[in-house]
Amino acid sequence: MMKQMRNQAGVVSIMVTMIMMIVISLLVLGFAELSRNEQRNTLDQQLSAQAYYAAESGVNDARQAMEAMLTAGQPVQNKTACGNQGGYTLSGVVDASHNVTYTCVLINVAPATLVYNIGYTSTVVPILSSSGAFGKLTLTWKLPTGITNGSAAGCYTNAASLGQFPMATGTGSWSCDYPVVRVDFLNANGGTFARANWNANTSTMFFVPFNSASISNNASLGSHGAVVPARCNATSCTANITGVGGTEYYMRVTTLYRTDSQLAISANGATFTGAEATIDATGKAQDVLRRILVAVDLTGANAHKIPSGALIVEDSVCKRFGVANGYFGVYDDMSAGGSNIPLCQLQSSGAPKP
Repeated sequence: MMKQMRNQAGVVSIMVTMIMMIVISLLVLGFAELSRNEQRNTLDQQLSAQAYYAAESGVNDARQAMEAMLTAGQPVQNKTACGNQGGYTLSGVVDASHNVTYTCVLINVAPATLVYNIGYTSTVVPILSSSGAFGKLTLTWKLPTGITNGSAAGCYTNAASLGQFPMATGTGSWSCDYPVVRVDFLNANGGTFARANWNANTSTMFFVPFNSASISNNASLGSHGAVVPARCNATSCTANITGVGGTEYYMRVTTLYRTDSQLAISANGATFTGAEATIDATGKAQDVLRRILVAVDLTGANAHKIPSGALIVEDSVCKRFGVANGYFGVYDDMSAGGSNIPLCQLQSSGAPKP
């Protein structure tokens, strides 16, 4: 009887040992798989970064080719195939030793949508078509940079108060997450301009963010100082310019109250020429691909900041003129004095400066 019990104890020990070995083996295999996954993720991240920079190299090479065309006085060409085409001779090789290349670069010089970053400084946008009249332009702008959880809750809700712009700070400050977009529009279809018809060929519109998806958001070409609601939601605002019956216009866009917003301009599928080109580049690092799409300004009109006015002040500006001995001149000081404006108060007696 005692001998049989010892035999059963030996079988139990063997079974426990086998189970422990299986558990330990599974743990080792699990840790090994985790380690391989970490290595693969690290490698994928490295390859993804290399592929992204390879795609950027493709964009830069394409831009250099486009700039060479513009410098030579030639129109920028489309590129509709991945290989070399027309005036584009792109190497594609970034790092041959590590198999890093850009495999495809496509260029569209007549996109259906123009994209610009807009802010307090003016942005000039050529609105040119080679395929007939636009009819209507649709403007869509996004939340400014830095506002991630935006909404239209703080925007206008009363159409009767659209023209009442509050001060930027203090009481009645701007509570909307979106900027007001000002558009100055020039109708250039006539070719030449005279002072007499300048008023008829220009328009100015203020698109004010409005918390509604149903209010009319159309402004007609020819408006002078029109204040128009824009339909806004949690991600964007939209407004339309109607009556755009020609093929050549120029637009100057600025924002009020908020800056650094992205504006997209479209025209019911019509294409724009001479303003922007889109570059679609695909980079490759071993077996990882990255694809980027960028818009390139073809005009150079926004290479330098354009002021919105010759002089901008928060208070009155005073300048005194005088005539003496047949000469017209400007006073060295504010000798007349008497005004409540600090700049116009008496400083000292003096005479006109010839």
